[in-house]
Amino acid sequence: MNTDTLLTRIRLEQRSLIDINKKLYELEHLLPDPAPEQFIETAKSTALLSERSTAQLRNFLFTICGGMPQDYYLQAAEMQGIRVDMTDGILSVRLPALLPKKTRTEGFKFLQPTLHAALKQYSKQNGLPHFRECTVCIDHVYDRCLPVKAVRDYDNLEMKEVLDIIALYCMTDDTGALCDQFQTTRFADSSCTIISVMQKEKFSAWLDMKNSAKSVEN
Repeated sequence: MNTDTLLTRIRLEQRSLIDINKKLYELEHLLPDPAPEQFIETAKSTALLSERSTAQLRNFLFTICGGMPQDYYLQAAEMQGIRVDMTDGILSVRLPALLPKKTRTEGFKFLQPTLHAALKQYSKQNGLPHFRECTVCIDHVYDRCLPVKAVRDYDNLEMKEVLDIIALYCMTDDTGALCDQFQTTRFADSSCTIISVMQKEKFSAWLDMKNSAKSVEN
């Protein structure tokens, strides 16, 4: 790219960030007693503008580098807050967001390459077990600032895409013939999803630990 083209692209990204900032000011001015539908719609519009801006900035970087820089998605996973951990034979994967509704899966696609990168790196450095028969536990963590009505029905959530990625690295298959599934919901300081994969015989102890932690929080 020549200098003029680069300058044009940079200014386009600046405008995108200005638009996001304007939307955030709109949200601020809707307080302290916002109309719920208007506040949600404005927040949604802000998030979508941010999605577009991030995608454009990625493409800009890839264009000027002639491709994806080495370890970019791994570094992006760190920035996003994706965490992979193995403790006492239980694999834990933390995603920095709630799983999307089945009708709105676009938001999670943004996390897919970074989740792949995080699991691949962890497997390379530490190794991952291979689970044939296992229990998959999905912990839906909601920001405690959200109202109880924000909690969604489990059958309305899209879990296939994230489970397919995790299964690729450590499971024979996530079919019901081999895997049991358990879901739970709790409130904490920020929203996220924690997916734990374990041998079936470890589930009872895992559940007791989670119930004890909930009792302490309450």
